[in-house]
Parts: sequence; structure tokens; C-alpha cells
Amino acid sequence: MSMEQLRILALSDLHGRGYASAARTIDEVRPDWVILLGDILPDFSMISGRGNRLEAQRYHWEIYRGDFVREGVITTLVRGNHELEGFSDPNLRRLPDQVADKVIRLEGVPAEFGTWGWSREWEETELQEELQAQLSEVSAPILCLSHVPPFGLLDRTHSGEHIGHRPLRRLLEERPGIPAWVLCGHVHESFGTLVQGKTRVANVAGGYALFEGGIDSLQLTRMERLVP
Repeated sequence: MSMEQLRILALSDLHGRGYASAARTIDEVRPDWVILLGDILPDFSMISGRGNRLEAQRYHWEIYRGDFVREGVITTLVRGNHELEGFSDPNLRRLPDQVADKVIRLEGVPAEFGTWGWSREWEETELQEELQAQLSEVSAPILCLSHVPPFGLLDRTHSGEHIGHRPLRRLLEERPGIPAWVLCGHVHESFGTLVQGKTRVANVAGGYALFEGGIDSLQLTRMERLVP
């Protein structure tokens, strides 16, 4: 791929499963950029021999990090509600040079639909503050990486309730076409894609999506579930 073109592989909500399939997919498609959209780590309270959940997450990631990271490939992690607040991997905060000023990243989860003790369960004002902080640095984003879908767009649960990100939905309504793509997860029942005005939304919860093209003309070329 040339510097003007990218092959992007986005994954979300594996919850500790499907790692081998994810690793094979990365090796098969040879992406330039791997995006982890949150809840990659498993649902656990402890791992044998670890003193607390945060220590357990760090230990787990030490073991399985290699399934997602390749030499010469940029991997970016957007934390989901299952990645604890203290969990981080500084080397996975990077963006490809050609998109560094075109991407916003959102990790907040709406608290209005229930608080379950997960990380970054925020009120709407806090979600708005996170979004505004990103927009102050990237005024015309091409790509939004958000663990949670925009409200009303690929965010419907089995019960029929919409549990998405209201400030992100308002952005799409107020600034049509900015961003051109929203990549998200969180709501497994709404895996798929749709178009909202000039913006396309891809919810890859429990699987992956492959995109190719220039950053301002990305095309979805493959999408597949890896776990339920």
C-alpha cells in the first residue's frame, strides 16, 4: 500500500475470545493499521494468582498482546467499559502519520442506561466534554473511533432499547458528513453497517471489519463475526 492508501482492520468486543481467529485474520490481510475498539479483554473479576482485577488485566494483556501487534503495523487501542481505568498500553495510543489530525477517539459509555460498575460510565455532560476536547484538536475529523455507537444508530439491544452516545449523534446531525466513518462496537446485537446522511457507521462488536482506500475515501471490503 502506498502512503496515500491504507488497509485498516478494526476489531471490537472479543471479551477474551476469538484471539486466534483475530491473529490469523491480521496475518492474512496484512493491514497497515489495526484498531481495537474496546472490550478486547475478557469478562473476569480475577485470574488465579493475581491480586486484583487491574493486575489481572495487565497480566492477561502481557500474554495475549502479541495476537494483535505486528512489527511495522500500527495498532491503536480505544478502551471499552471492560478495560479498567488504570489499564493502558502507551505504545497503542499512536495513529498513522497520514491520519493523525483526522481522527477522534471516544471511550465514554452513557450512564443513563444503567450503571454496572464498569469503567468510564459517564453522564451526558461528561460524554460531551470528551467529544469537545477531541474536536478542539481535530476540527474536521474523517474518522471517529468510539467504543459506543451514536444514539439510535446500530445501538439497539435485544430488548429494543437504544443505548448509544447522544453527543456523537448530535454531531452527525449538526455537521453532516463529519466524520465520514464512525467505527464502534459495544452493542453486539447491532453488528453491521448503515448510512446516516454522508456518514457511514460500522458496528463491529464481536468481530472485525476491513477497510481499504484513502483516508477520505475508505471502502468497507469485508466484515465478519468472530464471537457471539
